[in-house]
Amino acid sequence: MPESAEYPTVLWSARAGVFFASLGALVGMDALSEFPFLLVHYGGATFVALYLLAAILVTWPLVAAQMAFGRRRRQRALRGLSVDEAGRGTRVLWNTIRGTAVIGGLLVFCYVAVFSGWILSYIKTLLAGGFENAALSLVVAHFTHLTGKPIAGLEWEAAFIAPLLAVSAMGPAAIEEVSRFLVPALMALLIGLAAYGVSLDSFFVSAPLFITIHGTYVGPAAALAALSQAFLGAGLGTASFVAYGAYVPAHTRIGRLSWWFVCAAVACAWLAGIAFASIAYGAGLPPLPGGGFVFETLPLASERLPLGHLVAGLCYLALVLAAWVSTVSWIEPLMQLGRAWGVGRVRMAVALGLASLAIGGVLILSLKSWAFSFTFLGQTKTLGLLDILMMLAVNVLLPWGGGGMAVFLGWHDERAVEGPRLWGRVIWLWLLRLVVPAAVLMVVLGAPRLIL
Repeated sequence: MPESAEYPTVLWSARAGVFFASLGALVGMDALSEFPFLLVHYGGATFVALYLLAAILVTWPLVAAQMAFGRRRRQRALRGLSVDEAGRGTRVLWNTIRGTAVIGGLLVFCYVAVFSGWILSYIKTLLAGGFENAALSLVVAHFTHLTGKPIAGLEWEAAFIAPLLAVSAMGPAAIEEVSRFLVPALMALLIGLAAYGVSLDSFFVSAPLFITIHGTYVGPAAALAALSQAFLGAGLGTASFVAYGAYVPAHTRIGRLSWWFVCAAVACAWLAGIAFASIAYGAGLPPLPGGGFVFETLPLASERLPLGHLVAGLCYLALVLAAWVSTVSWIEPLMQLGRAWGVGRVRMAVALGLASLAIGGVLILSLKSWAFSFTFLGQTKTLGLLDILMMLAVNVLLPWGGGGMAVFLGWHDERAVEGPRLWGRVIWLWLLRLVVPAAVLMVVLGAPRLIL
């Protein structure tokens, strides 16, 4: 298809490509690594029910509207609005929203790239037998040693981002093909790990928690945690779905398709929660959130469980795959903006690689050499610039990007809501106008996430 004012050169070839690429964008590493802790802390199936409700009310309308907007405008989706399209105030609003979303996505990408690089180093250590007979003190010392080596940290970060940027540089067709392979592979891994967790004796002790809804767990704290996970865990403030929408074929029914991949993302998170929590319990360990599970629970579990080294390695592989398929979506808006500025995808990929290594270096040095302490919202933070950059991204840029898009698309561009049935469009529109901004405000004020 020739380049025109309305269509990019390449569109995704089928609904399967749209489905798997979009599902990969939602099923990020944070969504998986946090879920064991959230399941145990907020009542297992009770939290899943709240998370599904939050996904339906918040994730689905925002994702679908972003994709519909991106498809309608194609490669112009992330450009500034022209004088003919909107007044000055509307243009300033959109430029601010897209700028904060793109910058927030870049900062979180850099953080996840550093984190994923450390996971790759743990896979190497695991294969080399570095965690044999490991005690908690050895595991903690290993992580301390790793984070104290900035050059090694940058090398592992580069190992994570190099193939990602190479695929991104090749364009949307390459992203589609890789997503159609990696996302089903990730889903198969989660199913296999969940089956392993079910086979452990500890599962039958915790099974009622995972599959039974208990009303006693329902409350403001659980609801805020579910909203936070549905918004921040899904990376909804990064403009990635606007960028992906530019490649969606015209005949695809975005509202229906997005419904299915949002529900699939909830199912993947539930599988990960069951698998990882069962593995932690089977090893006699409490499910820890995020980095605690990755860098403490899994190394210890590898020595305490049947086939422990294999299982821990597959857990690490699942987390890396989840990080990969989500972060490639976070940098696609920058790729499209580069194209609008006349910068080719290869040159943009090189620039993004250098920028992410530079920011990654700052984040790594903030752990030790550049660390300083401060207090924010009553919490003492000790990682200096890393804490500041993540607070800026997670508490300011991503909420403004996602919440701002909901307001803009709901009140200034109703054509982002489409569908054959009037009642469906009305529900979608008012969820976008009222429920999504209110949920984002509740997350920011009631459940601040200072670090992903």
